[in-house]
Amino acid sequence: MPASLFCCALSTSAQFAGAAAVPDRTAAIQRAIESCRKSGEVVFDPGTYSVSTLQLKPDCTYKGTPGKTILQLNAKNRFLFDLSERSNIRIKDLIFDANYLGGVILAERNAPVRNIYIENCTFRNVVSASVYPANLAIFSSWGIIDSVITNNHFENVAGGMSISTVQNLTISGNVFKEVTQGDAIFIAPNPVSFPSGDHLIVSNNTGTGLAKMGIEIFRPDPPNGSRLVEPRIENNNFSRFTATNDEGMGLSITHGDGAVIRNNTIDNSEGTLQRNGIGIEVIVSNGWIDGNTINYGFGFGIAVQGKPGSLITANRIFGMWKDGILFACDNGRNRCDSSGSTVEQNTITNARMNGIRLDNDWARTSIVSNVITRAAGSWTEDRTLSFSGIRMSAAKGAVTIRGNSVTQTSQTPPQGFGFHGIDLNPDVPGATISDNTVRSLSPRPLGEGMAGRVGAGWVMERNQFGNLAKGQ
Repeated sequence: MPASLFCCALSTSAQFAGAAAVPDRTAAIQRAIESCRKSGEVVFDPGTYSVSTLQLKPDCTYKGTPGKTILQLNAKNRFLFDLSERSNIRIKDLIFDANYLGGVILAERNAPVRNIYIENCTFRNVVSASVYPANLAIFSSWGIIDSVITNNHFENVAGGMSISTVQNLTISGNVFKEVTQGDAIFIAPNPVSFPSGDHLIVSNNTGTGLAKMGIEIFRPDPPNGSRLVEPRIENNNFSRFTATNDEGMGLSITHGDGAVIRNNTIDNSEGTLQRNGIGIEVIVSNGWIDGNTINYGFGFGIAVQGKPGSLITANRIFGMWKDGILFACDNGRNRCDSSGSTVEQNTITNARMNGIRLDNDWARTSIVSNVITRAAGSWTEDRTLSFSGIRMSAAKGAVTIRGNSVTQTSQTPPQGFGFHGIDLNPDVPGATISDNTVRSLSPRPLGEGMAGRVGAGWVMERNQFGNLAKGQ
């Protein structure tokens, strides 16, 4: 058992008892912290402790009684804990109440922090009125190495965590509720002299009530020279987006070539419609986007912006305002090449405009075995809309569209609705379009299987059309 505060000079541990009232306890607790010997503990009894910034000592554990120990900030635009340039710190079982004044955990200055464990804590009442970065629950400006942030709860925070350079970092099992200004998790690496960019895992986090993004991993353009390789973003679940600019997103991964983005659920069925928002945005090369579910309330389900080699497989996308899967082009940033990609075995249901829209150079890309369905009349504007299952743009090399199914499913489509299976673009030097099925389930024939012109040297074979006003 930890010794009492008055004996801590003789012990590896210090124990600090809470007061019935809430006076400023900063000085007394700081003395307890300074007394913590290597591998010791500072233990907070149940109670509420009013403090300004506490300077944490390395090689020490700081813990409370789960659900009963509250550290409450009493100084504007400050942080409760400062662990800048320190290592071997464990923080657990504490409730951090920023008290509408500032942030919670700060790591800044000129050296990374290392071996930091933050677990089973609650972060609350961090507001946008605080001066940056004190409007963030956790802020790391230089680097965090060999660390874990796990099983914490964030509620009513302007921003969850903002982290720069990473190396061997796991962010897992955290819960975010009502993130009112920024992202739940924001990571933006800087160029540094120490090894960085390996083994970032962001997994099993959940969030609801998000004013911007669930997870954003950011690289500026032009790149700043920072390194991030094959981050893993898996099994996260974010819902109910509240952005007022129509641009809220679930995941935005713009740094980390070879990123694995797998088994995440992004659901905005009960949020504010984000007409220009994206369920999963990908601006990295050779990303694997697999097994994700994206439900309603976004402009786009998955958008890949001008980076080659994406593997987009087995995703489920429902009810997008514009397109289910989009290959986008950003000429201003010279991002218009998504060549060598594969889009396979995805299910896209009731996208409003296009199931798969290919709007950049998608040379040597394969669109294979996707199931695209659209119920005419599921959108109020359908009397004046046309839907395309797969919409082709020009490409600089041969492409393949094979074994896809595009189906209009409504028995009562509104008059005026246009339905196209595949919109062809002849400006592709060779294309194989084979074994695709386009059909309508309406009582009367509706739509056409292939719209547009065939290009030179194309192979068109074994495509099937059912109950359409026009076949090929």
